[in-house]
Amino acid sequence: MIIDYLGHSGFLVETERALLLFDYYKGDLSPAARRAAEKPLFVFASHFHKDHFAPEIFSLQSAGPEVRYLLSSDIRRRRRVPKEAEALFLAPDASYEVPGLGSVRTLRSTDEGVAFLVEAGGETIFHAGDLNWWDWEGEEPAWLAEQERVFKEEVAKLSGKRIDAAFVVLDDRLGERFAEGALHFLSVCCPRLVLPMHFWEDRSVVGRFRTLAEAAGSEAVILDTARETHWER
Repeated sequence: MIIDYLGHSGFLVETERALLLFDYYKGDLSPAARRAAEKPLFVFASHFHKDHFAPEIFSLQSAGPEVRYLLSSDIRRRRRVPKEAEALFLAPDASYEVPGLGSVRTLRSTDEGVAFLVEAGGETIFHAGDLNWWDWEGEEPAWLAEQERVFKEEVAKLSGKRIDAAFVVLDDRLGERFAEGALHFLSVCCPRLVLPMHFWEDRSVVGRFRTLAEAAGSEAVILDTARETHWER
């Protein structure tokens, strides 16, 4: 499996049989376009927010013989999708069999849209989208309690699941609570690789997360997405 980090929440993953592009909104699309000539390309977008969805993804339609879009159902209502794009709109908390790829399971987000669990060619990949424990300082206690409840309920659906690569949220805007969601995910799931994402200006959150006792003591390999962008595993 080859993984390229495109910034923020964007990743390009290459498995033995397919390419998977997740939540692109900036960065270089030419590697995806080049490799799409050789393998089917599946383009995922977890929700309509501009930092997870960019219309430039539709420039890839002609990059190869098989390009498909797997988009959260909210995108159909909130963003323009070209009629000629081969798009499947995914509802929360649902499972799909995608020809040429494998199975896709969606989880409900604690913000907008969905998270993805993809099983393709013997690899299991999780992309959280905006599914996170959004423990914002100053929010109403009832709202915060609901955030925690929904997040833990969704992650529990993956309990004990062996995941080859997990893309999880670290958000510096949460202050001292920046790692709550990622740490809970590690306590419930069994990821082989963890790639932090969704950090904004403060890239130090990745290093700080990696040194936390709960993270350092897990069996997962936590890759340094603040410093590296390419991995072959």
